[in-house]
Amino acid sequence: MRLFLSAVATLVAFTGCSHNNAFDRFEMSAQRERSEESIQSAKLVAQNDVQGVATAVYLSRVDPGFYGDAEYFYIYLNSNNNQNEPLFILNDSPALLVEELPRENIFTNLTQFSAAWKRYYFVGFAKQNDVKDFKLQIQGEPGNALFMYKAVQEQ
Repeated sequence: MRLFLSAVATLVAFTGCSHNNAFDRFEMSAQRERSEESIQSAKLVAQNDVQGVATAVYLSRVDPGFYGDAEYFYIYLNSNNNQNEPLFILNDSPALLVEELPRENIFTNLTQFSAAWKRYYFVGFAKQNDVKDFKLQIQGEPGNALFMYKAVQEQ
């Protein structure tokens, strides 16, 4: 019995100090890390009631080499009322490009989330020169939301 308890105690002591654990296998690409730094969520509010949640990723920060010619966002909406396309506004200017995307799209890997009941958008705005802060607004159905971003600094 003593030999058994000694063996179990030794086994527990040495296997608890393993050099490999779950965090060693958790790696993110540089693009995914920038996406995680850029992602924001806000409540969709209509008439003082929360109607859903909007999430935005500032793509011009995630990949400035590819999305540097304008201000681009990947936005998805989680709401019960997804009938009408909302209005997207950046610093009081409406979007120049609004493309509704399928559930599985080229940006899905940036957030690792997709669901059939959400609506996904690729939204583009004119380049905001000499602006340090962005105010991204979503207006209309299902509700209004506000995001604040810092502009990408030119290198």
